[in-house]
Amino acid sequence: MIAVSISGVVLDMDGLLIDTEPVWRTAQKEVFAELGVELTEADLLDATGVRVDELAAARLPPAGPTAAEVAGRITDLVIAHVEHHGEPMPGVPAAIALFQRSGLRQAIASSSPERLIDAVCARLGLDIGIRCSALDEPRGKPAPDVYLAAARRLRLTPARCLAVEDSPAGVLAAKDAGMTCVAVPDPLLAGDPRYRRADLVLPSLTDLTEPVLRALTR
Repeated sequence: MIAVSISGVVLDMDGLLIDTEPVWRTAQKEVFAELGVELTEADLLDATGVRVDELAAARLPPAGPTAAEVAGRITDLVIAHVEHHGEPMPGVPAAIALFQRSGLRQAIASSSPERLIDAVCARLGLDIGIRCSALDEPRGKPAPDVYLAAARRLRLTPARCLAVEDSPAGVLAAKDAGMTCVAVPDPLLAGDPRYRRADLVLPSLTDLTEPVLRALTR
């Protein structure tokens, strides 16, 4: 077991553990188009890591379905994809095994609803009991609320948590919560300057080796 000052790891989910970010973009574009709202590729990329209900609230016309209803329809499409086609991102099984060997407590802090988090964990066989959804918090990412909730449930101070994120909004949330943060950027967003807030940027979770983790957590 690695002797560390950091005792927990808080993982984002979409785009980090499972390749659902393209699915979210497709589902959002389709559902909004049905409502007469066109989302550009830039709009969809800007929404990466953001709660879908907050996107809906900002984009919906005054008349029509509620933000919660639209978010639910989009989430249903993503869950259906996960249940039938979901696969782990490269390096996920090895990274989870490394965290376990290192004695790090694990949690998920996602902008997705809890029912999607549960579906992803079931599909990937992830035995991570602490699952925090930003929909249960006053504010979604880039606000730090969901990361602070994860630290509380891990019974750790944020300073003793390592966050692993793929989105710029998530990096800001983790850092503003007071956590050490590793970013594994979405390739479509790799040039975003917000990734500079991360303590370390890796091209893939396959690059999160034991020496790298030890350097981060000592």
